[in-house]
Amino acid sequence: MFRKSNIKIFNSVAAAVLLVFLFSPLTSCSSPKLKVAFYQIPESTQKILTEEISTIAGRDVKSITLDPELPLTTKQTKKCDLLFTYNSRSLIDLNPKQISEETLNYLPSKIRYSVIQNNQFYALPVLLDHFELAVYSTYANELSLPAPQTYETFKENLIKLKQLTQYPLIVIGSDDVELLGFISAMTQSMYGVNEYFEICSELNKAQLRNEELPYRLRVVLDEIKDLSVKGLIHRGWLELTFKDTEFLMKEHLIGSIATYLRTHRQISFNLIKYYDSYIFPQHTDTQSGLITPEICAAKLSDFSDSERILEELVKNNSQTSLSEKTMLAPAASVAQSSDAQSDDVRYWSASIYGGPVPCLTEASFTSPQQMHVYAAKIRDYLKP
Repeated sequence: MFRKSNIKIFNSVAAAVLLVFLFSPLTSCSSPKLKVAFYQIPESTQKILTEEISTIAGRDVKSITLDPELPLTTKQTKKCDLLFTYNSRSLIDLNPKQISEETLNYLPSKIRYSVIQNNQFYALPVLLDHFELAVYSTYANELSLPAPQTYETFKENLIKLKQLTQYPLIVIGSDDVELLGFISAMTQSMYGVNEYFEICSELNKAQLRNEELPYRLRVVLDEIKDLSVKGLIHRGWLELTFKDTEFLMKEHLIGSIATYLRTHRQISFNLIKYYDSYIFPQHTDTQSGLITPEICAAKLSDFSDSERILEELVKNNSQTSLSEKTMLAPAASVAQSSDAQSDDVRYWSASIYGGPVPCLTEASFTSPQQMHVYAAKIRDYLKP
């Protein structure tokens, strides 16, 4: 009698546990894990975004790092729900699902309309990078240099900086992405935002056909060669590395550096704190945008919680946290930036005529291999 009673109790408990397992909303059957992919996003930023998404979702998500040296295709992303990558031609070609206007309303209008194609919003900007000009304030103050608001003033300042430093301007030219960032900033400065996008299309067509560099791009490269001939940019800048840059800074041999905000953040604070950041100078007769690689989120599936998660990502708490941890600029209108520099990038992106503008890397190339091929072509053209 005692054993039969125990068996009945055991069976009742087992049945109850089975029912809980079958009908609980926390089981993998009813709540599949959100799959989040990252393409060409720095590992540290991936980790920060993954943690923020997990907090919003209330559970772990599956993070997938896509091969950055392969083209971004639907084959790579077919099992993913959300994708984080830079705003690019490749992202548009994926034909992501539309982002709701309610979510995008958290962003300034210029940033919001940087991700529209055929009257549809294909992605959500979450964080903003920027290709900047950073000037060594010690030399700038000693020479009473004006802010380099125009390209003409920029060149005049470089000439004056030669009085105090061996290298008025440097660029980390050994890195393809840094090289193309500088070419992008120079091209947009010389031609303005509208022609810049035309040149991006010309380069895209040229690389698809393995043709030579477009004429207007060669005009920009000729201007850069002239800076080198006049000794205004480091003559060996095409081989300069990140370590070279820090060494030259330590020796006080640099007047200014053109680089990304994300690279700026990697330089020792004891060195970079003496540099003031500016929008890359524009020619006075051009209407410009801001070279701003945008880290964007795109919806690739009908995962039920995706839109809520994206909306939370651009709300005040998440944007403040993401900016503080990544040291990049928040994309949303209302959020605290990590510092004044990040705040400037958001303000410039939201107020400048052309809004945020992608680099040639993202705007012209869908194949990383072709990007490297054409970076090599550019170096060959620029060599003395």
